[in-house]
Amino acid sequence: MAEFQHNNHVHSATQQPLFLLNTRRIPRMGFEPRQNHSNLEMVNEFMERMRMAIKEAKSAICKAQEDMKRYYNRCRTPAPVFNPGDKVFLDALDIRTTRPSQKLSH
Repeated sequence: MAEFQHNNHVHSATQQPLFLLNTRRIPRMGFEPRQNHSNLEMVNEFMERMRMAIKEAKSAICKAQEDMKRYYNRCRTPAPVFNPGDKVFLDALDIRTTRPSQKLSH
């Protein structure tokens, strides 16, 4: 029941239930009234619902990406620009040489 509730809950990024996005339908709870529609009418209605769901999910994901980008970039500084010939410090812990000792690897 917890898994069903989680998958039927509206996700914060997509603004859609996960069931709707995975299976393209909302699961029946068992107490919804049945409706009599023609098959063509039901198919057209379903296709329109899916188009709208996909459109809303895409826009919600784009909005979530923009929010995450803005949050991440607010404290970022630009990367330094290095030119050929600049002197820099190098961490040599992961560099393997054929020298018998690390201090002889200058």
